Amino acid sequence: MQEQRSNQALGWRQRLYHFFPTNIRNKIILPYLLLTMIVAMMGIFVVTRLVVSTLDERFTNQLIEAGRIVADSLVRQEREHWADARAIAFTVGLAEALRDGDWETAAEIANPAAVAREVEVCFVVDAEGREVLHQLRRADGGDDSAAGQFNVLDLDIVPSLLRANDPNAQPKRALMYHPVVLRYYYVTAIPIELNGQVVGVVAVGTSLDTLIQYFREVSLADIIIYLNGSAVATTFSLAEQPDAVDTLLESLSISPVEYDRALHTFDAIDMKEVKVRNRSYRIALGPLRIADDTLGVFAVALPLKFVIEGGLASRNTYAFIFTLGMAGVILVGYLISQHITRPLGRLVWTSQAVADGDLDQRTGIISTDEIGILAGTFDEMTERLAERTYALEETVGRMQAILSSMGDGVMMEDLEGNLITLNTAANQMLEDMAVNFMLGPLRDLSSLEYDLEAEGMADPWQLDHRRFEVGAKMISVHSATVMTDDGDRLGTVIVMRDVTAEVEAERLKDQFITHVSHELRTPLTVVKGFSDLLLSGAAGDITEAQQDFMGTIGRHIDDLIAMVNELIDFSEMEASGQLGLVTRPTDLRSVVEEVVEEWRPRMEDKDLTLHIDLAPQVPQVNADGRRMRWALLHLVRNALQYTPSGGDVSVRYYEQDGHVVIDVQDTGIGLSPQDHERLFSRFYRVTNMPEEDVRGLGVGLYLTGAIVEAHGGKIQVESKVGVGSTFSIILPAVNREQEQ
Repeated sequence: MQEQRSNQALGWRQRLYHFFPTNIRNKIILPYLLLTMIVAMMGIFVVTRLVVSTLDERFTNQLIEAGRIVADSLVRQEREHWADARAIAFTVGLAEALRDGDWETAAEIANPAAVAREVEVCFVVDAEGREVLHQLRRADGGDDSAAGQFNVLDLDIVPSLLRANDPNAQPKRALMYHPVVLRYYYVTAIPIELNGQVVGVVAVGTSLDTLIQYFREVSLADIIIYLNGSAVATTFSLAEQPDAVDTLLESLSISPVEYDRALHTFDAIDMKEVKVRNRSYRIALGPLRIADDTLGVFAVALPLKFVIEGGLASRNTYAFIFTLGMAGVILVGYLISQHITRPLGRLVWTSQAVADGDLDQRTGIISTDEIGILAGTFDEMTERLAERTYALEETVGRMQAILSSMGDGVMMEDLEGNLITLNTAANQMLEDMAVNFMLGPLRDLSSLEYDLEAEGMADPWQLDHRRFEVGAKMISVHSATVMTDDGDRLGTVIVMRDVTAEVEAERLKDQFITHVSHELRTPLTVVKGFSDLLLSGAAGDITEAQQDFMGTIGRHIDDLIAMVNELIDFSEMEASGQLGLVTRPTDLRSVVEEVVEEWRPRMEDKDLTLHIDLAPQVPQVNADGRRMRWALLHLVRNALQYTPSGGDVSVRYYEQDGHVVIDVQDTGIGLSPQDHERLFSRFYRVTNMPEEDVRGLGVGLYLTGAIVEAHGGKIQVESKVGVGSTFSIILPAVNREQEQ
């Protein structure tokens, strides 16, 4: 089925190619013609819409400006309310009458003030919420009392001021519906204060019918006031009969969602279109807000006739202009396509010749336009490609010659894991490994040389250096990742070297060291024994000078025995790859004390001060006490040898962060940064030796580090030349549950 669909698609393409020739001229002209027609039609549409949009934008800005004028006018009305309310509240005697509960006197005082300020609605309540005055102004200018006909406490702003009991409280505002006159009012209330106490509240208001007429005059737009989504007042109703006002207000109402969005907006203004008396209007909705009080939503409305008529007037004019422009563009496009396609044909022919391997071919196009620049760039690129090709061939030949002359085998592992031999030595080495495989199995010695867990590797293949034993052959393998300049991985290069001879030489050297060490220890022990007998007087009295000579002989024999023991331990570890530890929970306190006391006499002989600091509660460690004693002994001996007379040596034993720490600190010659790098290598001795002759083989610190690491710990050193050194042995402590 899939093949059938592919054949059908191919047939359609062939028929299209047959109908429309595939040369570049037609490919330019036909799409260009089609695109020009589309652009022209889109241009007519866009420009017409642009005119309409411009008119629409001006119309929208006018709406927004009208909304701002209404908001500013509401602020001015609020100022008048505030001034009227203050004038009534501060009328002489009103506050005292309210305090004394004299309602008649309070009404007689407040009523003239309200009438004088021409307030449309005014009511006064005392501190208990009892209505004292409720005055309404009639349309003919007269005033009526509506006391008892409306519970002013239903208006939330009044009880909220009474509850706050704050003489300095800000005015409260609200929209209220008065059931007596069936009208909505905008009301502002303030507290009446006497001696720092609120004794009542005065509220003044203006009907929405009055407000919207004022807003219409100043904004030159029709106004609608909404409360809970329902239109409660509008200037559109001024031309309606009384019985049709309710129907009009109902048609202008908005949904609860639109009302809520407009009520809580601050920056954006919601727009919508409505019809009133078969005329289209656009209204802008915004919150009716004074200070922190949001009273409702208002809308300003303007007729859409301005935008619609402007769009119709401009459409025909721009359509004619774009038609003429389209015809001119098509003609110019045809002429340009003829000018472009001729040199492009030459460029295509030349590129095909270069693709076929003819790097000597050139376009021959000379022009200053883009096609001429393209042709010149193509010719220059072809010339550089020819030069690079010749240079690459020469480099590849040189690299092949170098690889062929190498004694090491070189292979390449690609991203799929395939191995590719790069020289003859690699092929020969693989053949030799295959032959030796018959003599013995292939053994990977990398896991013996490296601690994979410490290296953070899951398997030996992640190591960059590995060693294999195949029969009698020992092969060293080095690998490195091949990366591009952009950091992309190309594969892994592998270099193999036959190190059988080197490994055999190392093995013979270690055997020789082991043999010589064992052979030296016996005569040295005998010499030491007889030297001690002579010093003890077993062979008769000796002079004081002879005692000094024998003491010197004994010290040097001790040094020789220590060096021989180091060599024996070193050779055992190199031969077996391990130290043969016998570990058990051990308190190293006794080991530290024994080593310190053993070396205290020698410290005193050299005029060194030996300090010991043992923490009271130090946990045990899983350790071989004999090996740890030797490791600590060597650090103390190093401190003795490399600290000049008059210096200090300190040994500390304590717990830190779940580890047992032994510090050996001296004020000796210190270590240079170069010594730090190789300090724990075998047979390495520091370069800044003291003046006196310090003997040693350079394996003590190597073995000390091996012992500590074999216990799962680590050894650290901090040192500064001329100041001294601090060696720290850090071992994991046994927790209290394991000790029990």
